[in-house]
Amino acid sequence: MYMNLDKLFWSRTKTDILKFLVFRRQGVSVRAFEAELSWSFPAIKKQVDQLEEAGVIKVDKENNRWCIFLVEGIDEYIKAIFLFTLEQELLEYFRQEWTVVERYYLWNMFGYIYDMDLVIVHDVWEREATDKIKFDINHIFSRYHTDTVKLVFMSTDEYEKRNRLADKFVLQVMTNMKEQIVNKE
Repeated sequence: MYMNLDKLFWSRTKTDILKFLVFRRQGVSVRAFEAELSWSFPAIKKQVDQLEEAGVIKVDKENNRWCIFLVEGIDEYIKAIFLFTLEQELLEYFRQEWTVVERYYLWNMFGYIYDMDLVIVHDVWEREATDKIKFDINHIFSRYHTDTVKLVFMSTDEYEKRNRLADKFVLQVMTNMKEQIVNKE
């Protein structure tokens, strides 16, 4: 089970606002949140006021335009909480799909230097099954308001073959990342 962020921050709207500020962009207005998050203006305004009162965000008010930012210094801590929860959510999903997902590697979004966010090594050959997993993973990431996710999906056979051939990508995966084997329990 992973952390319930809505309970932690006392509101789904508040959680969505913080996710948007962490993963999408800062300096947005309440109206932009309304368009992007599908929450009403009063609901967003109430949560923005509470977050500002709590000292989590700052609101620059100029000429009837609000620009909302995370307070400098707290942004990395909030991002760490969200990334921890995202990783736990992915792990829980992989455990459910343990017959398919053998191992995975977290990269760029999770603080590791490489141009991918997630590498998945799997044991499936049916196109429908891989499409479902890709859809499910994209859905998990979309709940965090990430713009794009760079995902590599590789069969176990392909991974092992490329490893034997000293493929540059697979060698980078092996040397730069700690292998995460899905616990099948």
